Parts: sequence; structure tokens; C-alpha cells
Amino acid sequence: MTTRMKPILGMWTALMVLSVAATYLRPEVWAGDNAMFGQWPTIAILWLITAVYFDWVVQSTGMGATQAAIVLAAGAIIAGGVLTSWMFFGREVGVAATNAVQTLIFWYASAAVYGKLSS
Repeated sequence: MTTRMKPILGMWTALMVLSVAATYLRPEVWAGDNAMFGQWPTIAILWLITAVYFDWVVQSTGMGATQAAIVLAAGAIIAGGVLTSWMFFGREVGVAATNAVQTLIFWYASAAVYGKLSS
């Protein structure tokens, strides 16, 4: 895994930059009031876990980085709460759609960085 540290850290950096941008665009979603270690340390830890998990998925499946990102994003949208919050808990369709687009952007953009750095 040490040979893949550059793409993992690149993906983590991309996710952190996207998170900073998202806090300005959607501050109500990124409040972090109940974060375990405080808002930004918790986000940093979660994105690092996500980047390592993504690396494992890419390495074990042999899929391209962006293809794996779309598969993971679709799974997150379908089962991870975006559609669930709309279908089961009555959240507005606009909010669910915005969350779905944000999920796709985060996965795809960070995977693109991962893919560029792993070549």
C-alpha cells in the first residue's frame, strides 16, 4: 500500500477541498454539530478511510478509478440514504436530488484525481 500512498493522499486532498467548498455552498448540511472529534477532524478521518477503501476496491476488482467511483456513488445514492431519505422519511425531492448530485461529484472528482496520480 505504501506504493499507492500518492493516489490515496491525492484523493483525500480532493475530498477535503470539495468538503470546504461544500460547507460554503450548503452550510446547513455540513454543520457537524454531533461530530465525534469535532467537525473537521472527523471529516478528515472519514475521508481518509474512504480513500483507503476506494483504493482497496480498485485494486481488488481491477476496475478503473472512475468506473469504481460511479458504482460506489450509485450504491451510496440507492442504499446509503439519499433515496431512502426521500422515499421513507419524506425529505423533499429537491434535497434528495441535490444530495445525489453532490455524491456523484465527490466520488467522480476524487476518483479522477486518484486515477491521474496512480498512472
